[in-house]
Amino acid sequence: MDLTVRVPGSCGELVQGFAQGEPFLGTCPIDRYTTVEVSDSFSGLTGLGEKSLQALQLTLARLGMDDFPYGLKLTSELPQGKGMASSSADIAAVVVSVMEALGEPWSPKFLMDIATEIEPTDGIFCPGIVLMNHVNGKVLAHFEQVPSLRAAVFDMGGTVDTCAFHQADKKTEDNQSLLQEFQQAMDSCQAEKIAQVATASAFANQRLLYKEELQQLWQLGKEAGALGINAAHSGTVLGLWWNTDRSPEIIRQQAEKLAQKLNVKFWGLANLRPGGVEVSRR
Repeated sequence: MDLTVRVPGSCGELVQGFAQGEPFLGTCPIDRYTTVEVSDSFSGLTGLGEKSLQALQLTLARLGMDDFPYGLKLTSELPQGKGMASSSADIAAVVVSVMEALGEPWSPKFLMDIATEIEPTDGIFCPGIVLMNHVNGKVLAHFEQVPSLRAAVFDMGGTVDTCAFHQADKKTEDNQSLLQEFQQAMDSCQAEKIAQVATASAFANQRLLYKEELQQLWQLGKEAGALGINAAHSGTVLGLWWNTDRSPEIIRQQAEKLAQKLNVKFWGLANLRPGGVEVSRR
């Protein structure tokens, strides 16, 4: 038995905030992944961190089992503590791997329940793009259409502990208008409008997690033709977004110049894609 499960990470969030006292998050899945391989040709657990091990234990407990009878290996393109949904992708990939290997049914709701038992989560494992309460896992809206957008991903340095960040007592303001603008932009699948909402959300988050380079990176990016900028609201990455009709090489060259000028790390290009879990057998 050989099974592979792949879950996308994120470039921060398209939107995040509070509306009527409740938190909300708009997912931003990209084409960078956590991959889990399950096989009876090797044994043991490889590559699992604390949260993915917890996900494995919670899943087995729900099935009334103590041990997983196959080998399981996790690899990831997603750095930890940067706001790229590495933990959410790891958790989802492990849970699906266990359920698929044991022939048990699962759903995004099942994944969400386990993920939010561990920490506030990012619903990148849900199909399409979702608007959700990332603390309790409730999905507020689901959008099947995903606009064609490409990001240059930059890292401002350091790491953020997601659990500690969300547990901290923060004075919040109501972002109801931002929430409504995001829903309208996603309903119409307008790439430029979505990028504008993401930009507004990134700047609104400055009072909660300040990024010194945000203003200058956006100003320079806008001059280079970017449609908008988004942030990891509880992480360290920023994404400058372009239409996909712009040459990747041109975007890459511009991004490398910006990174050098601002002394930040350029992590390459990423495409916005639908969320969800990919399962393959061989």
